This record gives sequence, structure tokens and C-alpha cells, in this order.
Amino acid sequence: MKLQALGPADFLKMPWKNGQGVTTELAVARRAGGDGFDWRISTATVAAPGPFSVFAGIDRSLAIVRGGTLKLNVEGRPDVTLTTRTPPYAFGGELNVSSVPVLETAGVPIDDFNVMTRRAEWRHTLAQHRLDGEALTWVLPADAEVVAFLYCSQGQVWATFGDGQAVSVPEGHALRIEGGDMCELRADANPAEVFLTTLSRR
Repeated sequence: MKLQALGPADFLKMPWKNGQGVTTELAVARRAGGDGFDWRISTATVAAPGPFSVFAGIDRSLAIVRGGTLKLNVEGRPDVTLTTRTPPYAFGGELNVSSVPVLETAGVPIDDFNVMTRRAEWRHTLAQHRLDGEALTWVLPADAEVVAFLYCSQGQVWATFGDGQAVSVPEGHALRIEGGDMCELRADANPAEVFLTTLSRR
């Protein structure tokens, strides 16, 4: 099993593809041409209504970290409103999507969490959990091609693995995992919020 702890110094900020916002890239598998990645995990801030960038051939999942609610208008689908308590929303990157944020605090943008995978070659899962008291068991795929990724958006979480390794992941930090079979997650003292992603080849 390979563990890689990641923090803000490892992340890369960049403008949105359409230039209307800023993305913080947490992890990526780069490739030449096209949109330049096989998969990408990122956060972004949304402060004003506007369109999403278009990513042809990319599957996307989006969830809200903090800051308010986000109403999405997605081509060919009913409108949907995302909050910190709604499940991540999956859609095709080639669809026309626009959003309207409702901010909890004026002038403080919404933070969201994004996972994107190249549909022809990769698939992903994304789940959001609040940890408060009870431990959460995260079953990791055994396939050597799978990458698992934990991002702590609030509080601090302890990740304990089946082989006895234990890692503390503070707020705003992440853990990249390759290999392994299970992981027990527990909040350290105060409640914690985590995003759990798996990425696997088709």
C-alpha cells in the first residue's frame, strides 16, 4: 500500500477553462492533448451566476463543501439545487450547465468539490460524509489500478488502515492511497467532513 499526504503547498491554483473562476487542483493524471488529463480532483469557488466550462467526453461529479447552495441548470435535465447535505451530482462534461449561487454570507463564495474522469478510459465514485463520534469503514478496491483519495474539508480525521498504519489528515489536506483493502475513518475530537473518491480504469 502506498500513502501520500498532500496539503495546500502541493495544490495548484488555475483559472477555469472559461476564465470565469478559479480552480484548485488537488490531484491529477495528466495526458497530452485535449483537456490535458485522464482524471482530475479539484475544488473551486463560485461567487456569481454563470456557465460551467465544457469538457467533452468527461464524466463529472460535483458536491458543495461550504458557503451556501448552488442551483444548477443542466441541459436536458430538471434544475437541481445542491447543498452541503445533498449527494454529489453527476453529469456529462459536454452538457451545457449554468449555476446560480445563493451565498450564506455576502461576499464569501461557495466552495465546491469536483471529480472528473475521461469516460472512455476511467470511471469514478464520490461520496461525502460527516464524521461525528462513530467510525466510518471505507472499503478500498483491491485492484492495483485503483486510486483512492480522501479530502478533509472540515475538522481533522484519523485514517487507520488494515495493516496498522494510521494517518492524521487536517482540514484542507488530503491523502492519496494506492492499494490496501479497508480504512477506518474517525473524527479527531470535533466533527469532521470528508470527501472520498475512487478512480479506476475501465
